[in-house]
Amino acid sequence: MFSDKTRFRFAKFKLNAMERCFYPLFYKRHKDVEAREGISYGDEKLQRFDVYGKGGIGAPRPVFVYIHGGGWISGLRTARRYYCEYWAEQGFTALNIGYRYGFDVAHPSHLKDVFAGLDCALDRAEEFGLDVSEGVVVAGESAGAYLAAYVAAACSHPELFEKYGIEFRHRDTFGVDACVLISGVYSMTRVASCKFPDIDVIAKTICGLDTKGILALNGEEKTAKDEYYSPERYADGAFAPAFVIGSSADPLKGESEAFFDKLLSAGVKSEYFLCTGLNGVHAGALACDLAPSGRECVREAVLFAKGILARANG
Repeated sequence: MFSDKTRFRFAKFKLNAMERCFYPLFYKRHKDVEAREGISYGDEKLQRFDVYGKGGIGAPRPVFVYIHGGGWISGLRTARRYYCEYWAEQGFTALNIGYRYGFDVAHPSHLKDVFAGLDCALDRAEEFGLDVSEGVVVAGESAGAYLAAYVAAACSHPELFEKYGIEFRHRDTFGVDACVLISGVYSMTRVASCKFPDIDVIAKTICGLDTKGILALNGEEKTAKDEYYSPERYADGAFAPAFVIGSSADPLKGESEAFFDKLLSAGVKSEYFLCTGLNGVHAGALACDLAPSGRECVREAVLFAKGILARANG
């Protein structure tokens, strides 16, 4: 039997290798977008963020925050740059925030990293052109969608900053106006039943139990686990409007559907988009120039976000 650490390292290597092979196929450089990349917000290599702005960085614009996926055990911030550039081209200042992987750090350390990156960027808001008064859109795919949902949850439920020990200096001026959530995970007790690759390693990394351990939970123990590890618990009427994206051939499609249903039942303005065809794999919406479904998805996501910001700014 392999140790947990060995399984984690193998899964991290495999998933990052897949990204290095496939994401260049989807890459498109947006020539009119200025980039400042690899800005440090902490001591670790993964604690970095990028900033993108059309025609130059510094002009005040609404903020688009992107958080990469990778099951909390992998994921390359650099492989999402083209997606952030697309949003910058649509009139946002885009932030692309990385964070430390799991196993070495446990939940909620990933979330703390994201807020630390936001703090560092917002300290330089005028320099970067981050105008939160014009609106904030937070997005991510897979584990990044989980973290994006938690950022939105913390902003609508400030008690979560204390619950998770998150220090966020800009909490009084920063809010989430809209979310774009791609192929996310929203309930750790529910996702244990799916057939997603490496789900055992992923589950143990984020909440300390493999799938068998999670499925064996019941009663108060299950409720407590879900309340601590599942952003869906906070998807109530105070949650930000969300554009939820699923993929037709994704083992996690049910997560997107369940989260969207929860938002609708809470009266949150939300839309659901199902990617199909070549974009129908897990997080296929990221390949936004690959095929018609991806192109339509990102156009609809931008329209949704801009519509929410326009109504908020009245």
